[in-house]
Amino acid sequence: MENIFSGEKVNSGRQNEWDFAKVFAIVLMIVTHYFAFCTFGDIDYNSEILILFILCECSAPIFMFAMGIGMVYTRHNAPREFIIRGIKLLILGLIVNTIYFLSNYSAGVPLEYALLSFLANDILQFAGLSFILIGILKKLNVRTIEIFLISILLSLIATYTPDFTIANMYLNQLLGHFLETVGDYIVSCFPIFNWFILPVCGMMFGENLIRCNNKEKLYKNILKISGIMILIMVIVGFLSLKGMFSVTGGTVPEKLAYLHISIPDIFILIMVAVFIASVFYFISEKCPQKIINLVRRASANVTITYIIQWILILSLTFLNPYLFIETNLFIAIAVLLFVIFASFALAEIYVKLKNYLRPYF
Repeated sequence: MENIFSGEKVNSGRQNEWDFAKVFAIVLMIVTHYFAFCTFGDIDYNSEILILFILCECSAPIFMFAMGIGMVYTRHNAPREFIIRGIKLLILGLIVNTIYFLSNYSAGVPLEYALLSFLANDILQFAGLSFILIGILKKLNVRTIEIFLISILLSLIATYTPDFTIANMYLNQLLGHFLETVGDYIVSCFPIFNWFILPVCGMMFGENLIRCNNKEKLYKNILKISGIMILIMVIVGFLSLKGMFSVTGGTVPEKLAYLHISIPDIFILIMVAVFIASVFYFISEKCPQKIINLVRRASANVTITYIIQWILILSLTFLNPYLFIETNLFIAIAVLLFVIFASFALAEIYVKLKNYLRPYF
């Protein structure tokens, strides 16, 4: 676009709109996980889920897309650093899985099935594998456009490969990190073949954003185009009830049939992600610096915030039968707000404590 992009990197540093988008995404993740696990009884969430449907579905894609942008902007961009970061994310994923395993086992799930939750894959495992894969491809001097073509190939394989299963349920669960597998107690949330295209598209966007010398004009154009396309695609999606718009059950995971997503749905979610970031660009331009700084810190802490929210939600799920709290929507929402606030506050405390103790270790 004329007068928008430069031939050089002119827009380095933190991008406030994507910091806002990442914080927005983690809040939506907390809402999604809370409604999925912490229901405080048989509350009918159907009307509320319909209202939050698209927003909850775009939480993980916003995070993935922003992760791709971060891969372009990071100063630690050597292939070895990408691979090391990927390994660290996989280890953090195992920590969350350990909590998940203990929660299931303490709730009475037989040990052989509870162990599956230790091997499950979620957003941290996906992020770890993505960093490792991109680190390897960077080491081989594969260009971003070529990585994009690889991601399309992986997505096509995932879309047109029928669901399958392996006799050994533990290997079946591990294979779910890459492709959709089926079986009792199998949890395969974000297989890399389906979702790798999201951070790669984020990388492509980031390589243009870093050369953008007129962000206001860029985001005005994105806002118009993506807004119209989203409106059309959402109407078609709700009328057809296909792909991520299919509704098969009563809980959030059952309603969100996008965990093994195809390319058409990915295109919708990319439009939603850039639309939301565009809105946040204009919001951030009006925000005082104190708010900007607060959002930046929260954005920098999203990984630990994600881990803490799982600890809180799974703990509440375990304690719920012993709390004897009367079922009603007001209580559920009040506890949800507590979980959101506590997740961010505890993450901030953890980071400050870590920085304080660093000179002693």
